Formats: sequence, C-alpha cells, structure tokens
Amino acid sequence: MPRSLGAYVPLTRAREDDTGEGYRERLEQRAREAAAGQQRAGRRIRWVSALCGGVVVVGSLVIIGVTSESSPGRLASMAPDPLAPATTTPRTVFTTATPTPVPTVLRQTSTSASPTSTTAPTTTSGSPTAAAPPPPAPVASCRVRYAVTDQWPNGFTANVSVTNTGNQTLNPWTSTWTFTAGQRVTHSWNGDYSQSGSRVLMKAVSYNLTLAPGATVDIGFNASFDRVNPAPVGFTLNGARCTAN
Repeated sequence: MPRSLGAYVPLTRAREDDTGEGYRERLEQRAREAAAGQQRAGRRIRWVSALCGGVVVVGSLVIIGVTSESSPGRLASMAPDPLAPATTTPRTVFTTATPTPVPTVLRQTSTSASPTSTTAPTTTSGSPTAAAPPPPAPVASCRVRYAVTDQWPNGFTANVSVTNTGNQTLNPWTSTWTFTAGQRVTHSWNGDYSQSGSRVLMKAVSYNLTLAPGATVDIGFNASFDRVNPAPVGFTLNGARCTAN
C-alpha cells in the first residue's frame, strides 16, 4: 500500500540522563555550587572594598599631614627670627686739654666730732615723759540671774533676769550667753533668740526695747539638752560682760 502523505513526526526518546534521581541530584549539586560561587564572589567584593577603604583613609592621612607640614602658619612659626642689624658702639675720642688750675680751698674741721645722742622727750619740769598706761578693762555694767524653772527628760525651761547696772539707757538692748553642754533653744519670750553653735543671742522685742539704768528684763526660753544641763557662761549686755548672781 502506498504510505500516507501526511506530516511525519519523528519520535524522540527521552534520555535517561534527563530523568530519574540522578538528574535531580545533579541539579541540586549545580545549585549548591552556584551558591558557593556567589558567596566566594561576595567575599572577594567585600575584601576589595575594605582594602580600597583602607587605602583611601591612609591616603587622606598622608595628604593631611603633608598639607599641615606645608601650611603657611607652620612655615611662619618655623621660620627663624630675623637677625637684628649689627650695631656699632661709637668710640669716644678723648682729647688732651690744658688743665685749668683749680683753687684749693681748705676747710677747717673740728678735731673731734660729738656723737649724736637721742634723749627722751622731757616735760616742762625736765623729767622724761612716762608711757601712757593701758586703758582699764571694761567694768561690768549688768547683772544676771539664771535659773532653771522646769526640767524634763531632754528638755527644760529657764529664766534669765538681766539688770542694767550702768548709767546709760539702752535702746535697743541685746544679751548673749554660751551653753557648755550642747543645749539648743527652741522657743523664747520677752526676747527674739538666734543661736550659732553654742552661742545664743537674745534681742529686745517691740514692747521692751528700752532698758533704763537699774531696770531689769526677764527673758524666758525653752531648750533641749542631751545628757547634762549645766548653767551657761559668758553673759553680756550690749557687749559688756555681766556679773552672775
């Protein structure tokens, strides 16, 4: 029989290399090799980048160093100071002149000089002036009576009676004293108190500013103490020491 004149399609048989488990393993192996190659290329690129960066930094430092070495300010500071022009000292020329006769003057002096002596100043009567005596110590112009009127653990109430024994009226007045065992004033009346360390200052208030000669002001206060409560010392009235009763 005659053959059909239709298109002829040759049959292509698949190769065994393109199918099966071996082909898949080869594809995976090629993929792993390609990934490893990309990693190596990436490492090379990073290494080259780091090397180029280091070269750029070193080159910049070298350029900065050369620029600073050749800067006008540094050259000016390193330039030697200009030498001062040489100076010559003018020579003095001495000429010989005819000496002029000078008359000789003889001055008669005493054969013995009396030594200078310092004598003490004398008064009109002829006796030496005596040195001025030191000023007398200030006499107490006040009298103080101190009394503890009440006491409890770590606290007490006291009264200070200050009498003006001078001959002048005090307006205003201030009184001071010193504690010896760390007592601290906490409240006062008939006087405004302030304390610095162990020293207490008591000032007059508006209703008792004036303290006439012979007059007495009674100052009261509350205070605290630690272990013992001895009487204070060093009472004064407007700076003058007071005698204690």
